[in-house]
Amino acid sequence: MDPATLSSVIEKFIRPQSFPVGFKFVKARDEVPEKTRFVPDITICQAYNLARKYGWTVFFGIETTCPLGVVSFGFAEPDELYTSGKLAYDAGYAENMEVAPLFEEVIPKLQERFEGCIVAPLSRMKEVDFVAVYGTPAQILRLIHAVLHSRGGGLETRIRGRGACSELLEAYIDGEPKFVLPCYGDRLFGLTQDSEVAFSFPFSMAEEIAENLEKTHRRGIRYPIPSTALRLKLPMIKSYEESLSKMRERK
Repeated sequence: MDPATLSSVIEKFIRPQSFPVGFKFVKARDEVPEKTRFVPDITICQAYNLARKYGWTVFFGIETTCPLGVVSFGFAEPDELYTSGKLAYDAGYAENMEVAPLFEEVIPKLQERFEGCIVAPLSRMKEVDFVAVYGTPAQILRLIHAVLHSRGGGLETRIRGRGACSELLEAYIDGEPKFVLPCYGDRLFGLTQDSEVAFSFPFSMAEEIAENLEKTHRRGIRYPIPSTALRLKLPMIKSYEESLSKMRERK
């Protein structure tokens, strides 16, 4: 399955308000396709939000301004400030410097080193390493259904409250889908809305997810969720009932 086909399936069955996006790592700048935008001094969450909201193809690498993302995506080795936990402490997440390093230890990190990464709407990409979809909880629920339909069980994920870019990446690192609660920075810098959550998965799962979205849809698990209230008889005020009764008698 190619990225454009996967995008059309997601848009058909989930109807997200922003583009499903794909991430593709590059080893050298000459691998970056033409018309890719290089936007200086932005965070990774800004980069992929430009892709999912504007439809841009964006390159990001060591020039990005968030050290968590730079380390997580394999653009550089962590320095002593990172490993000490000072970043987590200064940002207000850690109560003290004793617990601060624990915040950095759990951030997913890609072991392989890359020059950078390209993020763009799935429909415009030829090669993809992993996929991210943003939507309401009800929309993302359909992707969870698609994963579990042929596997059973439950979806396991870890929520850290920061570094959402690394949690999206974790699907590629582990080779397993992830539910992602967008972090404070994603909402502060990337303008992700209060109502939005996210889901990521390695592109190797594209066919499985696309097929199971269709299968579960055929079996009645759909979005928008069909509320049973629309099919129930509701109480009416007495005069309405009397009026309708008289009309039916006359007819």
